Amino acid sequence: MTSSKRTFSFLILGTLLLLFYVHEQIAIFQVSYSIEKKERTVARLNEEYKIEKFRVARLRSPDVLNKRMKEASLDLTAPTDRQVIKIVKPQMIQEQTTKTTLPAPFQFQSWLNFIKEAQAKTSSKG
Repeated sequence: MTSSKRTFSFLILGTLLLLFYVHEQIAIFQVSYSIEKKERTVARLNEEYKIEKFRVARLRSPDVLNKRMKEASLDLTAPTDRQVIKIVKPQMIQEQTTKTTLPAPFQFQSWLNFIKEAQAKTSSKG
């Protein structure tokens, strides 16, 4: 009797494990189909974006603007002195940053006077 209980429990456990495995495989397929669908949507939206970006750039081109201006028959003229407003920008205060310089690394060839380096002093205004 114990051997039949053991066999029966083994079959039930095996069946549950197989059901869990099948459930996981189905979930993996569902996620992969969802990802594939979203990738297709992203590709479609990307193409639509490129097309619309091209259309906007074409609408801003000088030829199209001149054509639309002629169609609308706008009488555009240069502004007179009374129509021009000059705005003066305030001067930006530039902060001077001080750089800390590290000493030059030791070079064997310069020690033997094969190579000489030119060094300039920078004047600091402060």
